[in-house]
Amino acid sequence: MRKVLMGVGTVTLILAAVALSWYFRPWSVYSPAKVMEGRNAEDRVAYYRNMEAYFPYRTIAGSPDVRTLPRALRPLSIQYTHEGEARTLADYAADRDITSLMVVRDGTVILEEYWRGETADSRHTSWSVAKSFVATLVGIAVKDGKIDSLDDPVEKYAPLYQGTDYGRTTVRQLLMMSTGIDFEESYEAQGSDIRKLFFNTFLLNKDIDKFARVYDRNKEPETEFLYQSSNTAVLGAVVSGAYGGMPLADLAATGIFAPLGMEGGTWLLDRHAPDGKELGYCCINLRLEDYAKFGLLYLNGGVAQGEQVLPEGWVEFVRTVPNAATHQPKVVEGQQQNGYGHHFWIPPEQDGVFFAAGYNGQFVWIDPRTQTVVAMTSADRAYPGHREAFALLRAASTAP
Repeated sequence: MRKVLMGVGTVTLILAAVALSWYFRPWSVYSPAKVMEGRNAEDRVAYYRNMEAYFPYRTIAGSPDVRTLPRALRPLSIQYTHEGEARTLADYAADRDITSLMVVRDGTVILEEYWRGETADSRHTSWSVAKSFVATLVGIAVKDGKIDSLDDPVEKYAPLYQGTDYGRTTVRQLLMMSTGIDFEESYEAQGSDIRKLFFNTFLLNKDIDKFARVYDRNKEPETEFLYQSSNTAVLGAVVSGAYGGMPLADLAATGIFAPLGMEGGTWLLDRHAPDGKELGYCCINLRLEDYAKFGLLYLNGGVAQGEQVLPEGWVEFVRTVPNAATHQPKVVEGQQQNGYGHHFWIPPEQDGVFFAAGYNGQFVWIDPRTQTVVAMTSADRAYPGHREAFALLRAASTAP
């Protein structure tokens, strides 16, 4: 009996050693321990501007002609009302973990502010703002003739999805977040599909497409808006496949960064390997000004430096809310909810404004009425409490 117990104890110690070795991975730059250290930090500011230290990534080459936006900085009176209280940008910055804000009007930067150690050279993570970059790559692929039709099925461009429900889903259905796929996007719910996705990519470093391809449909597509990160992951596979397997980072470098004069950045991968795939659903890391330049592409009708980067009509397409009632802005239990176009959000006012948004307060706000783009980065753990952020962004885009 004693020998049995000693044997069990030895096996237990060996298994514990293996588990600890996997968790801390002393042989690797990246480890689950480091990921959880950043994820659980009370203050995520440093984490969000240094994601390359925690996750594998691919560099997005900067433009051969990096351009700096003209400046005419001036005091800007950003005032708004939230829950009956008069507020200002200074109030918001004091209360929330905002790290930067840039206001660009008529192509000129009129306000540029940084907080909590952020600088103009900081590369801050996008979270889901990256989804709008992937949609932009879809538009470029259509313009290049690499995607024949938005009504083509996924499996035409991404063979790994052949024979699956995602494979039978169209590119358009992915863009409108109406695939009918049974995937729960609840960040805080134990056992939700999005938490499984994060666990499998961020911690286990599994192939993103092999993870996503197993999900089945439980609703008819185009009948209900369901925001699902897995949809954009699949969309990334479509874009890459349309160009013969080129990495999304390389496609972004040539299709977006070069014509926009962007400095460059990084894109997180599912695993640390030469064939690692960009996480299309999140995590481009850029300077604040480059986020603003991305917004300017859409403000200027898809044109940059006189070049038609996006196909004619693409900007109008992404900001158009589909006919499905669930995509429309609405009020639920007294709370206004944003509408959704095609990988861009639409505020309840429906006054021409549209925007890209990411977890914990990343925004690229595009206001054609005032010819203004507002780019904002944050590490605000009060997510999803961004109602005040919308009031701030609207005030910033309309401030005289």
